[in-house]
Amino acid sequence: MDFVAIDFETANNRGDSICSIGMSRFSDGKETDRYYRLINPMQSFSPGNIRVHGIYPDDVYDEPRFDELYPEIRAFIGDDPLVAHFAPFDMNCLQKSIETYRLPKMENEYFCSCAMAKKLLDLHSNSLVNVLDYYGLTIENHHNAMDDAAACGMIASKLLRPYDYEIEGFLEEHHYRMGKLFSHRFGSKKAAKSSTKKTPAIKPQGVSFDPEHPFYRKHVCFTGRMKSMKRQEAAQLVVNIGGFFDPQLAYETTYLVIADTDWKKIGTPSESRKMEAVREMLGSGHPLTVLSESDFKKLF
Repeated sequence: MDFVAIDFETANNRGDSICSIGMSRFSDGKETDRYYRLINPMQSFSPGNIRVHGIYPDDVYDEPRFDELYPEIRAFIGDDPLVAHFAPFDMNCLQKSIETYRLPKMENEYFCSCAMAKKLLDLHSNSLVNVLDYYGLTIENHHNAMDDAAACGMIASKLLRPYDYEIEGFLEEHHYRMGKLFSHRFGSKKAAKSSTKKTPAIKPQGVSFDPEHPFYRKHVCFTGRMKSMKRQEAAQLVVNIGGFFDPQLAYETTYLVIADTDWKKIGTPSESRKMEAVREMLGSGHPLTVLSESDFKKLF
């Protein structure tokens, strides 16, 4: 099986602010080719993102835009499937950038080495560094897009080795389906069916937005069963001040509110499974703020 491991670094919390790309081609478990470029995102840089990847505006000032590199990127990938460690982040970056520049859409399939590690390995954390350590591997420069892509490819190869390096074996055994760009995510078929249920949109209820509120124009997601109010009521508070309610944790999410009962379990064996996704998002440089139910209430 041939696949291309891919990794992006971004200038800020927008998916279309790619400032570097790394791609590593693998065939039968071995790396055969690499591609790395710095990219001018034509956007401002967040100090938090700079601290993660060490790329400054001056580093990309004379570099090409994403749309200028797109023919090269598509040519390197070809028709092969993609893999990323915590694929929701990287596939969102790719899709958002394609949409922003109105480029021809790619239809490649993809899978997630982080999700596979979570399914196949018994680890407390399935972060890139932790899974590498499990296999006795190291990474020279974490959050360098090229090094991260190559590391992802090595992890994917290790995970696929019991299946003779064919993703179909994993998909069949665990009832998963491949993700597809601009179509659907990688994951279990059962979860895919349940995700078709739509959550009714929550609309502001006759109030004026508050531009000074920390949730204004921000995406807020809730997890766990809150005691002080129902989730619908909490979501309504967010929408009424000009924020956005995310029914599920997504790349756009900037605040995650955790019920007090689950907040007390963080760091224990009984913590919420969503905390794993939270750690992966934070580890990838995503500026996600986590609040307890009590902290959320203090803001209203």
